[in-house]
Amino acid sequence: MDAIECILSRKSVREFSDKEISEQDLKTVLTAGMSGPSALNMRPFEFIVTRNKEQLENIYTENGIYYAPIQQANVGIIVCGDSDKAYLAKDGYWLIDSSIAAQNIILAANALGIGSVWLGAYPEKQKCLSLQKILSLSSHIIPVAVIALGYPLDDKREIRDLYEEEKIHRDTW
Repeated sequence: MDAIECILSRKSVREFSDKEISEQDLKTVLTAGMSGPSALNMRPFEFIVTRNKEQLENIYTENGIYYAPIQQANVGIIVCGDSDKAYLAKDGYWLIDSSIAAQNIILAANALGIGSVWLGAYPEKQKCLSLQKILSLSSHIIPVAVIALGYPLDDKREIRDLYEEEKIHRDTW
């Protein structure tokens, strides 16, 4: 799959089969996450990877219905930002760099035929605190996204045209 097709066919997958994701594919997805740009190459992102069904269920239970897909996921990846490693110790950079990592993870998953859905954490304080507790995170390790990964039950792929001309401004607003 070429890069443009990968981006345009990516969709949120919320129902997964029980087919296991290989360790090699998981490493490829994580490598993609670590391969995005990072302010001054500070790389303030960290990843918690879990296949533990009890832990995935606990993440769902503590965070509500929005997190339901994590229950069926073969793998959960919690993308975190280390605020102590942020460029110039500014809040925005760890968040941007970690968000780019999360985006690369879901795009790489799509390229491999693995479904994903980005379940938000930051900036919802209660979700962040819940995840910090469940995952034994220090206060400077901030959960940005919980990504549920698995092979989709419905593997229909289609290129979606979400282009909106009215959102394009040339030279000035």
